[in-house]
Amino acid sequence: MTTSTSSKFDDDDINDEELLAACCDEDKNDAIPNESDSKKLPTLDVASFGFPFEPYQIQVDFMRTLYSTIQQCKHGIFESPTGTGKSLSLICGSLRWLFDEIQSWRDEYEELLKPIETKTESSSGDWLKRRMKQKEEESAREKRRDELKLKIDLEDQYVNAAKNTLTTSIKKTKRDFDAKYRHLFDDEALRNPERDSSSSKEQFKFDNADELRHGQISRSDIFQINFFSSDEELLIKDSNQKTLFDEADSPSKTDMTNTREKKAHVLKIFFCTRTHSQISQFIGEIQKTKYVDQLRLVALGSRQNLCINESVLKLKSITLINEKCLDLQKQKKEKKTTAGKRQKTACGCAFLQQDRVECLSNDILTEAQDIEDVVKLGRELNSCPYYATRAAIAAAHLVVLPYQTLMHKSTREACGIEMRGNVVIIDEAHNLPDAICSMHSNEISGNQLIDSYGQLSRYHEKYKARLTAKNLLSIKQLLDVQMNLLKTLCAKENLPSIYDSDKWSNLVVSSKPTETSSTFDLIDYLCDAGIHVNLFQLIDYIKANELTKKLHGFMSKYPVNREQTVDEKKTNESALQKLLQKKNAQKQAKANTTEEEQSNKESVEYRVSNSFAIFAQFLEALTNPRDDGKVIIITKEMLGQCSIKYFALRTSSFFHEIVNEARSVIVAGGTMRPISEFIDHLFLACGQPEEKICQLSCNHIVSSDNVLAIALPSGPQDIQFEFTAANRSNTAMMDELGRVLLSMCSTIPDGLVVFFCSYDHLQKTYAYFEKTSVLSKIAAKKKIFMEPKRTSDVDSILGNYTKSIKNGLGGLLFSIVGGKMSEGINFSDELARCVCVVGMPYPNIGSAEIIEKMRYLDSMKVKSSTSGDNTGRAYYENTCWKAINQSIGRAIRHRGDYACLLLIDKRYSKANIPTKLPHWLANSFRQMSHFHEASNSIEQFFARRSK
Repeated sequence: MTTSTSSKFDDDDINDEELLAACCDEDKNDAIPNESDSKKLPTLDVASFGFPFEPYQIQVDFMRTLYSTIQQCKHGIFESPTGTGKSLSLICGSLRWLFDEIQSWRDEYEELLKPIETKTESSSGDWLKRRMKQKEEESAREKRRDELKLKIDLEDQYVNAAKNTLTTSIKKTKRDFDAKYRHLFDDEALRNPERDSSSSKEQFKFDNADELRHGQISRSDIFQINFFSSDEELLIKDSNQKTLFDEADSPSKTDMTNTREKKAHVLKIFFCTRTHSQISQFIGEIQKTKYVDQLRLVALGSRQNLCINESVLKLKSITLINEKCLDLQKQKKEKKTTAGKRQKTACGCAFLQQDRVECLSNDILTEAQDIEDVVKLGRELNSCPYYATRAAIAAAHLVVLPYQTLMHKSTREACGIEMRGNVVIIDEAHNLPDAICSMHSNEISGNQLIDSYGQLSRYHEKYKARLTAKNLLSIKQLLDVQMNLLKTLCAKENLPSIYDSDKWSNLVVSSKPTETSSTFDLIDYLCDAGIHVNLFQLIDYIKANELTKKLHGFMSKYPVNREQTVDEKKTNESALQKLLQKKNAQKQAKANTTEEEQSNKESVEYRVSNSFAIFAQFLEALTNPRDDGKVIIITKEMLGQCSIKYFALRTSSFFHEIVNEARSVIVAGGTMRPISEFIDHLFLACGQPEEKICQLSCNHIVSSDNVLAIALPSGPQDIQFEFTAANRSNTAMMDELGRVLLSMCSTIPDGLVVFFCSYDHLQKTYAYFEKTSVLSKIAAKKKIFMEPKRTSDVDSILGNYTKSIKNGLGGLLFSIVGGKMSEGINFSDELARCVCVVGMPYPNIGSAEIIEKMRYLDSMKVKSSTSGDNTGRAYYENTCWKAINQSIGRAIRHRGDYACLLLIDKRYSKANIPTKLPHWLANSFRQMSHFHEASNSIEQFFARRSK
């Protein structure tokens, strides 16, 4: 990157023509260099990258290109197949640049400390020009020197902070004390609930699991106690706050983060990935490198992952966890100091004390630690890992975080993330454009709208006599907005005027059993719905008055369950009858404890669920710019089943701030084709020039002899496969597929992973195989496993699958394209000697989202990097192929690995298919006409490998 530096004198501020002439005659080569001047790339020898192993040439090219891209302040699109050491290449290339940059500051500072060599010139006529030049140069050098000293001092300050002897001693003493004596205080706590002046009675009650377990305290009582103890706290008070969109609930407003916000930030790299498990894998790779000893790293996670307060974690729901945490921070306690003065402690949470959080923050930065390690350390220090990680951001060289934390502006600001001048690396970015739109899309169902309206109307009815006119007006406007949104889902005249959640929810709005959808322009939809109020002001009102939290507390204190509502309608029932019914219900509950616990849980979740929070989020989505998205009405048989969706379309609207503020944005993945999609929607659409975009596609490190990719159009009986949505119940094709899988199980050793296009297709095929005894025949050859619906069961299934293969029983794993097994899972070596893809996973062409996305792309007027390729149809094709390539990439994980890839559908035999596959498969891909030809090739492939 090169930029020119001009004299600080020009035509606008100098009137003396002679002085101007003298200054303009300066040689351009004498200009004073500054930070934005071009820098020569250092000699990038392989050893200097600190790669922990002998790198392959593609890894060397990757690291060198990454280094130069960041050095020149460019943006990069990097494609390196899974199994080629992409993560290590990203780490070593970027961290080598980071520490070189820090060292360059020190070198430049030392150079600027040297005195300027002055040239002796005899000509007296040039004295003014020489003097001005000298003065300007001295001023520029001094300014640059001060800038560098600030950076160097800050870096040294953070280096020394974690090594402070006193701090280390205090931490060690605290840990030793806790390890020996904490259990004594825990026992005392159970005996004496009044022991801790920093914890309220309500807090202790919430923590006492025994009372909850034995039914002495109901969950609804707990919510009532912990969130609000009186109606006064539920009332909305008039506020003079004028700021629009004030983030009253934002963590950035707490005492702990005020300390963090005052800290200056060092130069850093933000590394983003999709899941917490991938964050763990990434940190494991960092620990292999030479940078681990000098690197200050922090991994960010949600409260759900980092909180150690059991009373908060019991809430399970992420929304309730966030609200409870923020609520505890406002429950400040007072204590007397030695001087007799009263001083406020940090907050109502015992783990959120400033000195402990700072101590844990320094501890986090002393070594590269995973989220689980930080949580363990937080428990040892009795300190909050969630806020400690955020306090550590300023001093960290490397911040590892999930997509969502970086992509949402409000979340970035709440965490204290500063983008300007820093580097952003986004791994596993193959679906980034769609992921960004998905994050900013929002949907609310009819039932959620009905419940939201019911919550707010009940609140209004109870407190209307105690609320000011201003508050009543705002609540009335919110109720009108909710009602108008509901009326867009049904005929206005059919909605009963008196609120009844059951009647409204079960109101028949469509005679068609199938789902239908309608799409609207955002402004047109709001006008048609009759919503003419200022939504920005309403959102500001909700946030400034914490209306979401107050409604949650109101519903917790005055819960409404459906059984109670029914009882209230039966006015003829006596109190005695009700009491007898209650007693009978209690007896029945004792007879079946498991069912009682489950129903209680569901009942409590219904009572305390805050549909208004969902409504508030949806309301914010409706304030997006008109061209950024569309409103989709999804109509089903009953009103409660219908929904309204704001569907975000323009990726650049949500990504432009990151691209324009960061020094460099690097997107990387195993399969980034088509690269034009990233160039057009992530960079060009955000205003970045094409010359600032660098791209690199690497070949695979595995030999082409180790991979056999086959397009299989038919089975042993020449029945052609075409698994379209209409043909997925075709029994002849399912029989033929069963014969293919049986043959593969006999030929292919160890593990076989079979990907279906949808869970519905997998279930239909599995049920048919079970009915026709195909499963029992396969089970005689390989043990059968199926991808679970619940994420929590994935590790168990994978563990059993691996164990079966290691024990020599083999395994066949049925999975879903785009599901839990298609990303981030390492099926190396014998775990996947073959990967089959059954059908082609095209998205539903009839869905409103796909139709609108294709229509939007066809109508785009932005600059395109490729002619004729930036169309809706191309997007539809690419969505399918990105999913396929991601699935088949599970098989080859290292240089010595080998596997067969089987694409089962006649559509894979088209002439253009090789161009859609990863380029490293070009020499290994075979389009075969008959099954026997494919079967022979597979047998020969594994026969060669066995030798």
